[in-house]
Amino acid sequence: MWIAILKKQVDDKGPKQVAKELAVSRSTVDLVCQGKYQASTKKIEAKIKAIYGHNGKIPCPVLEEITPARCVETWQRAKKIGMMAGNPETLKLYKTCINCPVRNS
Repeated sequence: MWIAILKKQVDDKGPKQVAKELAVSRSTVDLVCQGKYQASTKKIEAKIKAIYGHNGKIPCPVLEEITPARCVETWQRAKKIGMMAGNPETLKLYKTCINCPVRNS
């Protein structure tokens, strides 16, 4: 089932965008889709289920339901800004993103 979800996402968005949303390399996405991935697929399976398993939305404790693309952009921005955030909302988002079970799985 998770492979079908991955293939649908790749068909809809392309492997480059899916790789970005999953925080893996494009070659990993390609190899998994082709059934040629040599390593264990448990981590990638968990990421796919966490990121795409809720009708294509990610439950975010700060931003509510967001798209995988917005999630990865927010997560990357939070990592970049870090504790230097002056805005309390941005700081809250940073602290939540750093401990995110979806991105850190």
